[in-house]
Amino acid sequence: MAERWNVDDLTEAWVARGLSRRDLMRLLAAGAGASALMTLIATPTLEAARQATPAAGGGQVSMLWTKPTTLHPLFSTAGFEQQVERLMFGALIKMTDQLEQVPDLAETVEVSPDATVYTFTLREGLTFNDGTPLTTQDVIFTIERAVDSRAGAYWRGRLIGIAGAEAYGSQQAETITGLEAVDERTLRITLAAPDSAFLPNLGNFSGLGILPAHILRDVAPDQLRTHSFALNPTVTAGAFQFVRYETDQFLELARNPTYVGSPAIIERLFLRILLPDVALAELESGGLDLMSVAFDDMERLETIPSLTVVSVPSPSMDSISVNLDRPYFQDKRIRQAMMYALDRETIVAQLYKGQAVLTNSPIFGPDWMGAPDVNPYPYDPARAQQLLAEAGWDTNRTVEMIYVPGGNRTFDTMVPVVQAQFVAVGINVELTQLDAPELNRRLIQEADYDLYIGGGGVYRADPSISGTYYLSQNLAPAGGNSTRYINPQIDELYAQGRAVSDQEERKRIYTEIATILNDELPSIFLWSPNSNFAFNKRLQGFKPPSYVQNQLWNAETWSVSE
Repeated sequence: MAERWNVDDLTEAWVARGLSRRDLMRLLAAGAGASALMTLIATPTLEAARQATPAAGGGQVSMLWTKPTTLHPLFSTAGFEQQVERLMFGALIKMTDQLEQVPDLAETVEVSPDATVYTFTLREGLTFNDGTPLTTQDVIFTIERAVDSRAGAYWRGRLIGIAGAEAYGSQQAETITGLEAVDERTLRITLAAPDSAFLPNLGNFSGLGILPAHILRDVAPDQLRTHSFALNPTVTAGAFQFVRYETDQFLELARNPTYVGSPAIIERLFLRILLPDVALAELESGGLDLMSVAFDDMERLETIPSLTVVSVPSPSMDSISVNLDRPYFQDKRIRQAMMYALDRETIVAQLYKGQAVLTNSPIFGPDWMGAPDVNPYPYDPARAQQLLAEAGWDTNRTVEMIYVPGGNRTFDTMVPVVQAQFVAVGINVELTQLDAPELNRRLIQEADYDLYIGGGGVYRADPSISGTYYLSQNLAPAGGNSTRYINPQIDELYAQGRAVSDQEERKRIYTEIATILNDELPSIFLWSPNSNFAFNKRLQGFKPPSYVQNQLWNAETWSVSE
């Protein structure tokens, strides 16, 4: 790869690095401004890190990443973290580019006819990278900590359906009766009730990483989140292992030599935390191999011979979470007014170039399910103002909408458009930009927000996955229900939907769920935008996933050609 981050005429700091004018001009021609280039000066260069830990044999890949809150599988609330954790820790099953659940650390998975018993057989010879065998006891330990109420794990709500998990998690039992280690490689999980969607939810995002019991067993459950291991996970069993995390700069992973299975081909992965302009410049100059890209950038990137640009339908959804603990949002007419206030069709046509599908509920796939016929909430600002007046909305009130900028130029452009359309009907919205750790604190941990606009999720994989965000058992921080929405009817319907396997019956149940959520609107449903990627042609084996934050789903098979 060519030298990068080179400049000799912006400042003496660039000169001091001894780098060339040629590569500076390449960055400038690619669209990087002086401020973006100066960002590179402010921190130690990635090249220095590479020289300190030279690659061997299989080469290395660099991709764009986001500043993490944690690298602990139990506490990650975002796919960009969870995909990295799966790569390091390994999971029983993982999700493919086509949203299928396939074995990862497990060799086989068997499901009983009534969908109550799931039997996992681990690969033979699994070890952590410190040489300690990985057995069913490590899987049991991981699930125990995941459901323990003292830990406050994000996975609790998804695993609480295991028989005995509720009693164990509330410290009313010493073991989880539904977990049986048949032997060191065979784990039998028995559920309290039939659940035909247990595997899609277990593989949701990228799968649950398996923790090393011998390292963490003596850590109190309520200390796991803040333990040093959370950002320094040195003992893992996946295809790659942690090397180091340089705050606000990059995460470095290396091929795990003890991994059981086909070893990774590339030697190292660098997940870089960059400003959008810098990332694009690095991608165009060859310093970055892979990133998700905005719709506005795709046409220009397609003209660069070294890059491949692809766009695929996404299982994710952009939406606005409404904090239902706020008394001024509890009248559903307020939330309905917010839907009518947005000209979603024009936003999709102009900003997303038509490469997004409007969503009117969180249920819009897979193919057998489709999108139920519910209120489409067409753009109608007069209707929005009428509903606000009927609900007694105080037009002098100002509410805050939080979001994380910088990951996608189209998203960053869209947010102030949404703000302006709310203001136009009398909902005064102020925008607050946060980084991912602060978002996690305010949205998930403390419910300290009014509105949150963001995107993600793998809704199309199975309609039950939407329950991650709307079931009362998944109230944050024990799950993804950050709106704090509670509806016993919805809870019961989701349980019914999981208990049956007949698709027509499931479709009927989830259509009823969609109709209720479309009326009550715990979230303002927006659209499902395509997942767009640009990657260097030197990167071989990358298969663009429909879920944009699952780029590493098959990184074990990647290779590079020079």
